[in-house]
Amino acid sequence: MHLADHEVRRLCHHPLLFQDLVIFVVQLQHKLLDIHALLAYIEFVHPLLKTPPSCPLHINNNWIGCFTKSTEVCKALYFAGVPVWLVRSEAYISPTMNIVHSV
Repeated sequence: MHLADHEVRRLCHHPLLFQDLVIFVVQLQHKLLDIHALLAYIEFVHPLLKTPPSCPLHINNNWIGCFTKSTEVCKALYFAGVPVWLVRSEAYISPTMNIVHSV
């Protein structure tokens, strides 16, 4: 909240145009969303990464998730209930695998 308080104090000391006000609000929202994401990670994901469950947890549909190339990271996040996509190069994909859409 210190960052948000700093932004509000800065706003009080400067007369702003509407465009400047919009930029200020966007920056404030960005900082607050970063804080919210960090707190969610500390509260929910980090404990599960330190002591992984024996079976995967239900995926949290409120989270966006992440992309990774590491199978170890993918497995850890999957077991923690984080939506995760494993990015693989074409060389590692079996020719018999059914690919619906390549991106």
